This record gives sequence, structure tokens and C-alpha cells, in this order.
Amino acid sequence: MGQHFLVDPRGVKLFLEPLSRAPHRDMVEVGPGLGALTLHVADIASRIVAVEVDRSLARHLSSIAPENVSIIIGDGVSYSRATSLKVLYSNTPYNISSVILRAIAENNNITYSILGVQKELASRIVAEPGSPDYGRLTLLVRRYFKVRIVGLIHRSYYYPQPEVDGAVVELSRVKEWAEGDEAFEEISRCLFSGRNKKASKMISKCMGVEGGLKWLEGKRVRDLTVEDLENLLKLYK
Repeated sequence: MGQHFLVDPRGVKLFLEPLSRAPHRDMVEVGPGLGALTLHVADIASRIVAVEVDRSLARHLSSIAPENVSIIIGDGVSYSRATSLKVLYSNTPYNISSVILRAIAENNNITYSILGVQKELASRIVAEPGSPDYGRLTLLVRRYFKVRIVGLIHRSYYYPQPEVDGAVVELSRVKEWAEGDEAFEEISRCLFSGRNKKASKMISKCMGVEGGLKWLEGKRVRDLTVEDLENLLKLYK
């Protein structure tokens, strides 16, 4: 299934340090794989619900997991959207990292997450307005979370080795997802289709709003902050 398993203790340590300070001790792990994280996190967690889509890996982990670990065979993204537990961690499959981020944002029960993602995606999450990495994903994540890069995971920490390096990111919720928040994504998606164009021009195209935007004078779309989008959303409504 194209998995890359974390096997180096230095990579595991990047998850354990922040999880030891997690605000709650009941945790969800998405994609435990061979259990490299699970078996260590079990020492600091009261309970772990580990969701694994691969049945053979789930059976293996069930045979070695301690009593405070429950193994569920299923889709980790769907479980991320539905869980009532407040802490989620995952060394995410790189091809679905952004999907898991959105699922976590939508689930207000999750207040704290530690995720392993590709280094490029981590750079996008923490990018500053105007920088090349800044975009829609930045806005989505930063609207709901305070974000910090814990450390980098070198590709050699995995077996088999992936083609890119990774990073561990910490997400602490600062805002709840509310009904109608899809509009924020719709607006940002349209605006960033012209990321280098004048913000006022793209706002007129995407939202039909003209005038009263002097506070955005001189800004390009790539310079818009979460606060700018929040204010635009009020006009959109």
C-alpha cells in the first residue's frame, strides 16, 4: 500500500516530547502501521484508539499492543472527522496529509494534534503572507490552530525510504469550526487562483464586492491574512 514506516528512534522522539505535554491522556492515532509510535506513546497515554486501514498491520499490532491500546480497522480520515477524543497524533501518509488536516479542522472535539507531514507541506502551514509557500492551506490551518514545527524527520528515518524529508507539526486549536465555514474555503480557493493579482481585482471577481476596500489598498492576494479573509467573509454574508 505504499507505506513508509518510521524506524529511527530520533523520529519517534519528535512525537513523544510534545505528546508528553498534551492536555489530555486519551488519544487517537491514525495509521499506526508497525506500532513504532504506538508502543512508546502507550507509556504516557491513558488510552489509545489506533485506527489502521491495513488488516494485516492491524492484526500484527493487536498481538503486541499493551492493554491500553485499542485497534480499529478502518479509515483514519473518517475517524478523524468523527472521534470525540481531544488529542490526535499521526505520522500521516504523505499523500493524504492535507485531507487529514481538513478533517481535524472540522472536528471541534480535537483540540490538540501532533502530525508527521512532508517537509514541504509543513513549510506551507507556517508560511508568512507574501511568501512563495503561503496559500489556501496556510489560511485554512492557521484559522483554526496555532501551529509550530517541532522538528524535521529525515527521509533516512523511514523504511523503505521516501523521496522527501518530513516534519513534525504541533496544532493547538484556537477557533472552532462553525456552520457555514465552507464559505471561507470557497472564497480563498477563488482568490488564490490569482495569487499574484491585486486583491481588489480578485475580490471583485470572486465575491462581486467593489468599493469600501481601502484597507486592502496595495495588497496582492498572496498578502491577505486570515483576518483579511474574516473581514471579507462578513461582506460576503
